[in-house]
Amino acid sequence: MLQTCQKIVEHTVICFTLEEDLDLRHARWLRGAIGRQTNRPEFHHHLGRGLIFQHPLIRYYVKDNRAFILGMAEGAFLLRGLPPLDTLSLGGREYRIVDASIETTRIELGPCEQPLIYHFVTPYLALNQMNHDQWHCGDPFARRRLLQRIVVGNLLSLGKAVDLHIADRLHAEVDLVPDQHYELKPGLSLLGFRGAIQVNFELPEFWGIGKSSARGFGTLLREEV
Repeated sequence: MLQTCQKIVEHTVICFTLEEDLDLRHARWLRGAIGRQTNRPEFHHHLGRGLIFQHPLIRYYVKDNRAFILGMAEGAFLLRGLPPLDTLSLGGREYRIVDASIETTRIELGPCEQPLIYHFVTPYLALNQMNHDQWHCGDPFARRRLLQRIVVGNLLSLGKAVDLHIADRLHAEVDLVPDQHYELKPGLSLLGFRGAIQVNFELPEFWGIGKSSARGFGTLLREEV
């Protein structure tokens, strides 16, 4: 029986339709383009010269010729105050916005009775520089256990960011395979994973977990049962 109730939180999705298809790099440039429109650190996830070390409540994701900005809780309210845009400057190029939409809802977030299956539609950067060696030296069982703990840790961090106290034990099963290394900045590349996870935690569609989830990595889509 659940000890923790799910929390109802605000959720906002802005979708820009452009004239050309985009790829994963554009999510990082999208964050920069939107960050230049506001001086709020919640949009660009930097405070001064350092990073904000909490689960982001605004994230960026691209698919085909659409650019998405998703906000949860406080991030949802901040998105609703963005000014209208006609173009986006992405990677040194100007892209004309041919259509724009905004969807505002309230969602249930948090532990649930039945486990849910999500698959990653963008690479999941689960490991950091410290636990990469632990994963590299482990046997298959140890690797799977490490990834399970990391998934649970990611979800606990999300709960903390929206002031959701999680008393229930979260359980994660993983079916993940290494993909390739992705360069986040010069001198820093992290290993990505593809596959699926099963967790007793409800998330909104196309939310993300893991390193650089604000920049489009670790995007999850729930599988319909």
